[in-house]
Amino acid sequence: MLSSKVNYNIQNNVNEFIGQIIDLYSSEKFKEVVFYINKYLEKHPPSHQLYNILGITYNKLNNNTLAYDCYSKAINIEPSFAVSYFNLGSLFHEQNNFEHATENYKKAISLNPNYIDAIFNLAILLKENGEISKAIYTYKSLLKKDHNHIDTHYNLGVIFKEMNRFSSSIFHYKEVLKIKPIYLDTFFKLGTSYQKIKDFEKAIYYYSEECKTNKNNYMAYYLMGNAYIEKNDLKAAYKNFQKSLQVNPKFFNAIKYLGYIKQKEENHNLAIQFYYKFLKKNPSCAETNNNIGFCFEQKKEFVKALNYYKKSIKYNPVYFEAHHNMGNVLQKLGELDKASDSYEKALNICPNNSETLLNYGCANLRKGFLKIGFKMYENRLYSKEFVCKPPKKKFTWDGKKALVGKHFFIYDEQGFGDIIQFSRYLLLLKEKGAKVTFKVRKDLHKLLSTIQEDINLTSQYPNYEEIDFESPLLSLPYLLGTDIQNIPTQQRYIFANEKKITYWNKRLDNKKFKIGINWQGSKDDKSFELNNLKNIAELPKVQLISLQKGESEKDLNNIDFPITSFNGEIDNDGDAFVDTAAIIVNCDLIITCDTSIAHLSGALGKKTWILLKKIPDWRWMLSRSDTPWYKNAILFRNTNIKNWQPIFKTIYKKIKTRDI
Repeated sequence: MLSSKVNYNIQNNVNEFIGQIIDLYSSEKFKEVVFYINKYLEKHPPSHQLYNILGITYNKLNNNTLAYDCYSKAINIEPSFAVSYFNLGSLFHEQNNFEHATENYKKAISLNPNYIDAIFNLAILLKENGEISKAIYTYKSLLKKDHNHIDTHYNLGVIFKEMNRFSSSIFHYKEVLKIKPIYLDTFFKLGTSYQKIKDFEKAIYYYSEECKTNKNNYMAYYLMGNAYIEKNDLKAAYKNFQKSLQVNPKFFNAIKYLGYIKQKEENHNLAIQFYYKFLKKNPSCAETNNNIGFCFEQKKEFVKALNYYKKSIKYNPVYFEAHHNMGNVLQKLGELDKASDSYEKALNICPNNSETLLNYGCANLRKGFLKIGFKMYENRLYSKEFVCKPPKKKFTWDGKKALVGKHFFIYDEQGFGDIIQFSRYLLLLKEKGAKVTFKVRKDLHKLLSTIQEDINLTSQYPNYEEIDFESPLLSLPYLLGTDIQNIPTQQRYIFANEKKITYWNKRLDNKKFKIGINWQGSKDDKSFELNNLKNIAELPKVQLISLQKGESEKDLNNIDFPITSFNGEIDNDGDAFVDTAAIIVNCDLIITCDTSIAHLSGALGKKTWILLKKIPDWRWMLSRSDTPWYKNAILFRNTNIKNWQPIFKTIYKKIKTRDI
């Protein structure tokens, strides 16, 4: 039973009938539209307009065969009726019949060059078929007819973004917003485009605008979080990842990034918790397993770290970071051969990675393979962790050219200990006939001037017209072909000031066995507790003398045994280590952790006992009790970083019996 009444007996007034039919169609009474049109056509001459409407209606009823027939009849009645060609093109378009859809869209356009919908649909079709250039051309031809066609600007924005033509993409998205201030996800699209060109400020602005209009767009919050990470605003990033999760609690990528932020903040425990949550749904994610490994590595839980690096590699055998990090952990565990294997695998993936080459170099140095180790150590110049700049190419020395009469400019790098240890190489350059200028921090000039008088010390970079070669200090072992057999091991190469020696001699108790001590290094894991010295301090005729400076001097307030301290009198005149060197010369023995005092005492030729953690810095290698760097140094290696007592029992016995 029909719900509407339409007069299909209208004579000679098809337009009135069409008006009634359109009303029915607008009310989605499609079956009634079909009924009344067919009734009308039984009594009246064929109408291309009615067949066109009938075709549209059959299409709505999913009867494409009858829709096709109706459009064809409309065209037979009126061959110049562009609308039916357009609808026929749309029908073929729906059926993914590219050829026939294109043919009919083009026919419609040829009949009506200003047929905007036909031009627009043809552009869509061309893009879907991969004919991107033709699609762009078609869209742009449409804009010449209607510059404010909002969907065309939007679609061009999408196309150009997919082509990585972000400037063009941004232009069209902004045109969209000129026409309509809020349109679909244009704010979001602009945000992603600006993020691609690393304009994170604008990306964040448009993501924010998107979130104002669509608070449920969890991807906008997520990507805004990523943009804040790039700006190093971790707090803002964290908030946005949380908002992303509030909108979509199952969006686990946001959980992963919450872990990443906590990792960056060095809150490794919380980072691991977030990563665990992510792994419950994504157990085979190589990146996350690697990140968990890294967190455990920072917590010095190396075995756990190693297990997660192994998992990461299991899920992605060519994951560079995991191989690299695994090498680092194995090196920290003292498994140098296995570490080298991991570095080799990492380098097979990224052959020129400076960080891997540097760490591989350190592993070789630890093994005593100095020649290859120092060569690879040159990669420090390109590492993020080092601030030392590489030499200018035109002033590099190949290690072979004659140096007689040549001006060689050396500049310092890294810490006090490194400068003191490797300044010995300045003498080798002098032996080769070079004029040597050493740029080094001003407060070391007085100490280092004792190496050799005619080595010019400066705190400025040179006039490059006056030099022949330049090099950072720690490149000299490589340039001079250093191997384990030819380390320059002078008994001493730095000398204390004679007046200072005399002055401090009077301040010390010369009737006692004087031991200079230094217990705190630049890193906590190099240090030992001051209380370990109690038994030694209480030995008769033994005087412990503090060589410690800085905050660690306060440790002296918390002990109940005697240690001589000069309470800030040492090296207060702007010259580093001058007083310290004089005190060291007056001592009978130096006991120190791995810090600059070890190198100063060694360079002064004093008997020096250096206390090392289980896996020390590369320069001490792994197993020797002596060191080729200092003839009078003995190395005491701790096998348990948390317990130094066994080491100090040995030291106590040696001092008590004067077995030094």
